Amino acid sequence: MRKTIVATLAAGAAILTASPAMAWELLGSRHVRDAVDHDAITLPGKRKFDRIRICAYGRPVHFIDLTVHFANGGVQDVPVRAVVRPGTCTRTIDLVGDDRNISAVHFVYEANSRRRFAGAEVRLFGE
Repeated sequence: MRKTIVATLAAGAAILTASPAMAWELLGSRHVRDAVDHDAITLPGKRKFDRIRICAYGRPVHFIDLTVHFANGGVQDVPVRAVVRPGTCTRTIDLVGDDRNISAVHFVYEANSRRRFAGAEVRLFGE
């Protein structure tokens, strides 16, 4: 009986903890190299989101600037100017307006690695 109660409580805690993270949808990813460069992730179709964030994997990435392009022609410039460590993300970036239809996200970055030609993976998430 005691094991059942503990197991039920643990399962409930796991569901409550996982719920917010499950709302973020992977929108795309890019492999970035060890230089100051720019790249874009395009989103085909009608995909409306309230907020985005970008995460780094493998190596730290210094994000300099981020530009969100919307299907209606609007643009939102977001100065990031932050180093994102591997396994972490930028702050949550609120998109101006209601449920914005994103067509592309352009970013200027520099992957920070100690080894030559070692890059990082950047993933874009939307909610």
